[in-house]
Amino acid sequence: MQLTILQKNLHQGLNIVSHIAEKNLSIPILNNILIKAKDNIITLAATNLEIGITKKIRGKITKEGATTIDAKIFSDYIALLPNEKIDIQLVNKQDLKINCEKYNTIIKGQSSEDFPVIPQIDKKISLTLAVSDLKVALNQLLFAINPTDSRLELTGILFDINDKFINLVSTDSFRLAKKEINFHLYSGTIDSNGLKIIVPLKTMQELARIINFPNDELTEDSDQIQIHIADNQILFIYQGIEMVSRLIEGHYPDYVQVIPTNFKTEITIDRGELLRAIKMASIFSANSNAIDLTINSDQQQIVVEAVSGQVGSHQAKLAAKINGKDNSIRLNYRYLLDCLNVLSANQVLLKIIDDVSACKITLPGSEEYQYIVVPIRK
Repeated sequence: MQLTILQKNLHQGLNIVSHIAEKNLSIPILNNILIKAKDNIITLAATNLEIGITKKIRGKITKEGATTIDAKIFSDYIALLPNEKIDIQLVNKQDLKINCEKYNTIIKGQSSEDFPVIPQIDKKISLTLAVSDLKVALNQLLFAINPTDSRLELTGILFDINDKFINLVSTDSFRLAKKEINFHLYSGTIDSNGLKIIVPLKTMQELARIINFPNDELTEDSDQIQIHIADNQILFIYQGIEMVSRLIEGHYPDYVQVIPTNFKTEITIDRGELLRAIKMASIFSANSNAIDLTINSDQQQIVVEAVSGQVGSHQAKLAAKINGKDNSIRLNYRYLLDCLNVLSANQVLLKIIDDVSACKITLPGSEEYQYIVVPIRK
């Protein structure tokens, strides 16, 4: 193998791929990145056996070949080189000889024959989504998952797909977030019952990192991401990057039944003002994380307060547009902040039944994003 590549392009590719290579004492090859030069394409790949990521980058190939090399050592070294052309050559069948201006080194490698095969999935159903929609959705969903939950099906995001849109759902049993995204179905058939799959949290975190990663090589389809679904795997394709992941087996809870209806009180309020009031009240919530919201429909205001026997007390009265009855509810302030911090709208809509039923936060005039929170019993 012999190739020439710009440091900037190689560094960017390694930043995307090397993140998935994990320190693995039982399978040392998983610490490595696969480097393959073939058909005028340089491919970088890494896997932890649950997720596999490949990135195709541009360069000049003089001689085809492949090897694997320690991900951290190679990435750290390339990052320190000047932004110039790098000449890479395979020596001793598996080691890499690297030359860039006055810098020359050899890094020990391992045969590519020992590297696990990253599977090519059977693309039964293929979708195209707007990357901007997916970025927003992941930002509004990922925080509502507990990765240590003993119920494996709750450690991922549900993709509830019908023939028009996807409902992405996350929950940790104390709160639930749901985001609706439109898509283009360009291959496959979804029956009337729809399709439900569960994608692991780690996969979605990696996907969020990839689509938010700065990319100087934007193409015509840079605003789109392809999703291909097989029986037990999912493949994401974006900007020359392919990420394949296993799916979580199991049945996701019926989230539709969890979403409350028939609210008694609806509060439309300035998001920034509510966010400030909750942050201030959180200082006085002690270890319980509890803050109280009291809604007065006659005065068209909501009172945010918290009391601590050790610290003191705090109360804020906020103007709001209130429809319905007077009401009150005690909530975990952290759950409220998680939601309010990822919404960009000026106003939010808070819907309440009573102090023992789950409440809902959404945006005025839109149900595309819904956030459900279970109250703290008084």
